[in-house]
Amino acid sequence: MLIAVIAGSLTYVHFYVLPTLPTSPSTIQVQAQPAPSAGSPAQPPDPAGNAPPSNFSPFPTEAQFESGDSWIANGKRYRLYGLQSCLRGTSITLSQGVKRDCGELNLIMAQAIIRDAKPVCTTVHELDVNNMLVVCQTTTGKTGYDLATFMIAQGWGFAATGSQGQLIVPGYRVAEEGARTARTGLWAYSDMPHPVAVLLDQQKQKMPQTTATQP
Repeated sequence: MLIAVIAGSLTYVHFYVLPTLPTSPSTIQVQAQPAPSAGSPAQPPDPAGNAPPSNFSPFPTEAQFESGDSWIANGKRYRLYGLQSCLRGTSITLSQGVKRDCGELNLIMAQAIIRDAKPVCTTVHELDVNNMLVVCQTTTGKTGYDLATFMIAQGWGFAATGSQGQLIVPGYRVAEEGARTARTGLWAYSDMPHPVAVLLDQQKQKMPQTTATQP
């Protein structure tokens, strides 16, 4: 099912590779391509004429995962661009009514996927000197796929949104819908708390309540 989702509906994945990430960046289409070797240059087509991102590097073996979408290595924090993992502190119900932290389960599975996929990654944006947004590509098999797409299609990740609910990478929603329909990964649990919905709800609750006042 995963191969059908990626090779069929996801023969491409959209992500933004720009020196800076404006509010409405141009969408760049990236076709599935032969899996890159470590150190090979990342050269997606760029209609805006921007320079290609830095070279792909092997996923750091010393990485310490914070969540299913972020890790720390060499004193810096890295996050997969456009991917949202399940949140720690939220729970799902396993068999026989056993509760499990959704974020922790997502983290464990992300580690397993990354171990098997042997991805290479490249930084697409530096938030500051210690925080990086990256895109990664799998290297196992004959074809390399965007790692975030791979994880979302297996049901171990979700399409991230901005503060207003807009999709960061529109193409990821296709993979998410495929996983939801197939009820794979976290979608197998009927009470799975969708992290995007949780985050948007938390944001709404933090917004100041305005009341009309009479002069």
